[in-house]
Formats: sequence, C-alpha cells, structure tokens
Amino acid sequence: MFPQLAGDERQLLSSQITPMPWTYRMDWKTRQLMQTPDGRYQKTTTYAEYVEEVAKKILQTKRFQYAIYSANYGVDFLADIGKMRSQISLPVIKRQAEEALEAHVEIEQSEVVDIAFVGDKVVFTVQIEGARGKTKVEVDIWQR
Repeated sequence: MFPQLAGDERQLLSSQITPMPWTYRMDWKTRQLMQTPDGRYQKTTTYAEYVEEVAKKILQTKRFQYAIYSANYGVDFLADIGKMRSQISLPVIKRQAEEALEAHVEIEQSEVVDIAFVGDKVVFTVQIEGARGKTKVEVDIWQR
C-alpha cells in the first residue's frame, strides 16, 4: 500500500542538497541596496560574497538598533564614533567584532587578523570560516 524506499533514512537525508544562501548586495558608500540595470536588487551569487555581505552588515549595525534583529546581531563599538583615538580601544573592537560575527548561524569562526587606524577610520581585516568555506573581508567601520 505504501511505497518502499531503497536505502537507509540517514542516506536519504544526507543526499538532500541545501540551497546556497544569499542576501542582497549593499553599496556601502551610499548605504543603499545595489540594483541591476533593469531595476531589480542584486543578490549575492557565491558563498564568499554572501559571507562578506553578512559580515559587513553585522559590523555596520549597532546592537539593539533594529527590533527585527536578535540581541546578538550587531556590535556595541559603534557608540564610540566621534571619540578621540586615545579613548578607543582596538582590542575591545577586535573582540566585539569576532563575537558578533560568530553569533551568526552561518559563521563558524572569525578572526580579526589586522586592525588599525587609517586616517580617520578604523579598518580591519577579518578571516571568516563559514559552514561552506573560508573568506577574507576588509571592513572600514567608521570615520572618527
């Protein structure tokens, strides 16, 4: 009466291919979503692009700023915008960035490999290991 499936349950479950995650691409200079020539919003096409966009969105969002995000989404160091260099702690920014990125379900490990003041900005490079691969992202956080 019921069809019989060949194979084991574990084998059937592991053979299902999960779709590639995507997000919309952002133009960080204008802080607007990027559009294609026909007016549609651009989506990420590779996993590395996806992880890079997610990392930039997390690191450019102040925690508790938007009600749609959980309490783990975003960073606290954006409150330091406008402070003098002597009052900004780069190790604290490094720790908060790593914790914020690792709170995302798709990111397994993140490491800030370089952080420095460049002109009026704090710029850092993050090595991210996601569920499907690794990528390196350079983020400039704010202008002092």
